[in-house]
Amino acid sequence: MRAVLAGLALSAGIASAVHAQETDANARRPRVALALSGGGARGLAHVGALRAFEEAGIPVDAIAANSVGAVVGALYASGHDAAQIEAIVQGMDWEALFSGRPDRTTLPLSARQDRYAPLGGVSFDWKHVRLPAGLLAEHRINRFLIEKLAPAGFAAGEDFDRLPVRFRAVATNLATGEPVVLARGDLARAVRASMSIPLAFPPVEWGPARLVDGYIVDNLPIDVAKAFEPAVVVAVDVGSPGLEPADYESALGVLSQVDDLLLRRRNRDFQAEADVLVRPDLGRHSSTDYSGFAELVRKGYEAARAAVPGIRERLAAAGAKELRPRAAAPGGPSLEGAPIREVVVRGNLRLDDALLKRTFNIPVGPRYDMRNGLRAFDKVAATGLLERAWLSFEPEGDGVRLVLQVREAPPNRAELALGYTEWEKARVAVRLRNQNTFGFGERVELLLGASDAESVATLGLSGDRLVVSGLGYLLRGYALVDKPRFFDADGNSVNRATFERSGVELCLRSDLRRWVGVEAGLRLGQVRTRQEAGIDLPDARDAVRTVFALAAYDTLDSLSWPEDGERLAATGDWSPKGLGATLEYRRLEAEGRLARRLPSRLTVQLDARAGFSDGALPVYDWHRLGGPVFVPGYAHEELKGAQALAGAASLRWKVIGDLRLLVRAGAGNVWARAGDIRLAGVHYGFGVGAMLPTRVGPVSVELGFGDRGHTLVSVAAGWD
Repeated sequence: MRAVLAGLALSAGIASAVHAQETDANARRPRVALALSGGGARGLAHVGALRAFEEAGIPVDAIAANSVGAVVGALYASGHDAAQIEAIVQGMDWEALFSGRPDRTTLPLSARQDRYAPLGGVSFDWKHVRLPAGLLAEHRINRFLIEKLAPAGFAAGEDFDRLPVRFRAVATNLATGEPVVLARGDLARAVRASMSIPLAFPPVEWGPARLVDGYIVDNLPIDVAKAFEPAVVVAVDVGSPGLEPADYESALGVLSQVDDLLLRRRNRDFQAEADVLVRPDLGRHSSTDYSGFAELVRKGYEAARAAVPGIRERLAAAGAKELRPRAAAPGGPSLEGAPIREVVVRGNLRLDDALLKRTFNIPVGPRYDMRNGLRAFDKVAATGLLERAWLSFEPEGDGVRLVLQVREAPPNRAELALGYTEWEKARVAVRLRNQNTFGFGERVELLLGASDAESVATLGLSGDRLVVSGLGYLLRGYALVDKPRFFDADGNSVNRATFERSGVELCLRSDLRRWVGVEAGLRLGQVRTRQEAGIDLPDARDAVRTVFALAAYDTLDSLSWPEDGERLAATGDWSPKGLGATLEYRRLEAEGRLARRLPSRLTVQLDARAGFSDGALPVYDWHRLGGPVFVPGYAHEELKGAQALAGAASLRWKVIGDLRLLVRAGAGNVWARAGDIRLAGVHYGFGVGAMLPTRVGPVSVELGFGDRGHTLVSVAAGWD
């Protein structure tokens, strides 16, 4: 009898355990799995779809996504709700993110190239040219993904099933053309691989494989979502519509259509049917047009809300009655505040570990702070020593190991700059640079430039460390022909003067922060004035012995056309005869610029400039005013004098796409002596125009009206 009772008890126990396992398995089974497609800018509609599901109480337990869908999906899987994601993407400068240009605010002041900014270039060693693996600079997008996704990936132990929402990213193996489903590893890097658009961004190294955007093979990964075995699969498709016949009448259009057909055919190999398909009506909105954010989100929201009844029916049919959000998986270690146990550099072959760690400048021992980590990451990327860099995090005991993964840039680079303005006509420059010349991060640079307004040749050696960290230096030889225009009393151009400047500069500098810099040094050389017809300046040769200093604070995202930030800068020159200078004088110039984004697609910009001097300030060092920004209607450099004051305000309105309309007002003048400065003598002007950012730089046209009947049409193209 005891044996029988024992057998019955054992059978009951086994049955209870099996039932408990089945119940637990059913509890873990996803109720709704989303498949989110790629689509570039159109992918912002995913944010609206997530908001609609949240409001309707539709539980999202798993996400499989590609490209921009992987970005939005990973943010959601990491624990951000739809409102938080909307705030994140709305606060981003998407145009800048995909502009291909380095983020100006991440570069130290001494590394910013505002004058003769390059259109493009090639890198090379001493034998071969190395073409870029991608056309766009990737640091901005890498930085964003690391900041937003690395903490959740670290807490999940690099297991995407342990995220608050289970997650899969889809990429393509560039060697085989097969899809790669990423379920473990560095979460931020997995998303980066999924959105690595061929030609635009470099492939991502993932073990032995090289991964690119998943749209090549599986742009809407319904099959991957089904692998979660959910009760309901909901697919949100924001992919671009096919081309119309009118779109492929040209050779380029035919090429685009063939590419689209091949990709659609390849996608069919992995096509699966969703239980519910959500396809927002995004019309012909381009995948590269990041304007109209609110409209994209609205259309995604409306399409998803219309699909909610169908999702509820499917859930009910599958027996999923409990729709409350599932309890999140137990959280893992926190990256923020984790003790830094080790900092390592991987991937460097030629560059010394000590050089990169010194630049990265994150010590072992303190607790990790993401803001400091990203600043250090910016500093490394700004050196120019690396072709690409990535920051990852590995558990190390009770703390974290910071891994700086790098790919070295070739030591040499050649860059070309092109531009045009109405006052200097065509502008061209070539810059040749050698990095890490002596093994300690030095740079040797040759710049050759020419326009109607100047021709320049400089050769310099610079470094970020002289004896102690934080103290840099610059040694530069220069030969410059400065050719400013001179005007008569009626504002008519008379001729261009010719000032031939040559010499050397010896300078100490320090970038106290990325946005704060100071420098001071000595300039030794000469200026030769050539007599030109119509200008009352005789031939002369002056010895230059100038002590100079500069201090600047600059957070502008663009110097010429900023959307946000501020700049304050002051320069001072002292030319004492005691050092052998021909003329003795002191000169001070200060400038300020403030830009802010306003509601309704508006940007306001305020500018100010002041210049003062005493002594025998030579004509070639007079302060110069005019042009579209200061005193509209007056020609660039039309107003010249030993003292100067000017101020301006402008308002830009983003009307259609990236096109901005603008209005300006400015006032200022120059005087011979500080005692002559009078408000009654100030000139003023107003201007209207338009500006369009392009891949080759801003293009602008402005019409200025001055107070004395002066009018000026200003045209500019290219970065400056």
